[in-house]
Amino acid sequence: MTLDHCCKVERVSATFDISPPSRDADDIDEYLVERWLGINGNDSVGLRTLAEWFNKQILREVYREHGRSDSNVRINSDFDALQSDKIPVHEREELISELADDGIDGEAISKKFISKSTLSRHLKNCLDVNKERSNSDTEWEIERITIAKNTYKSHLESALQSLDNKEKINGIKSSEVQVQAYVSCSECPTRVTIETAYDQGYVCSNHHDTS
Repeated sequence: MTLDHCCKVERVSATFDISPPSRDADDIDEYLVERWLGINGNDSVGLRTLAEWFNKQILREVYREHGRSDSNVRINSDFDALQSDKIPVHEREELISELADDGIDGEAISKKFISKSTLSRHLKNCLDVNKERSNSDTEWEIERITIAKNTYKSHLESALQSLDNKEKINGIKSSEVQVQAYVSCSECPTRVTIETAYDQGYVCSNHHDTS
């Protein structure tokens, strides 16, 4: 008998038997809704963070089935290698080879991962859930960061113009000023831009709570 699933989220969830952490919810859909809305004792999280949690559960279930370590460090590291375009190609290929030795098709698994847009459609269209944005959730913080960077860049360009007039730096006139703000992990050398940290919901994949 063929089971009808509303979308990829439900189909993948059934295939890999994705379940919520104990004590949190009765089924995976309930858990996803509670995490997204921030209800029943859960802090509200973004779609990107929630989709990443879901995808890591796929990887965890596969690893358990094949007797591969599913520690948070291993899952976080391998997940990044499988799905991030910032990881060197040779590192991804090395992981794919290691997984193959354990009987796991890494390429096939990565294709099962859901995107935040897929999760959004599942929550809004399949489950008919909408997240009301409050006045306190207007993302003014990101706007403030952008303003701060632009202000700093303006002061920097003014100082560089003066140095150019004094002929203190050769080629400064034709150069482009780039200003970026970074945040660093307190546990390891990982460093990312504030925008990256905001998009992914954490600073370091190996040192944040994925529960």
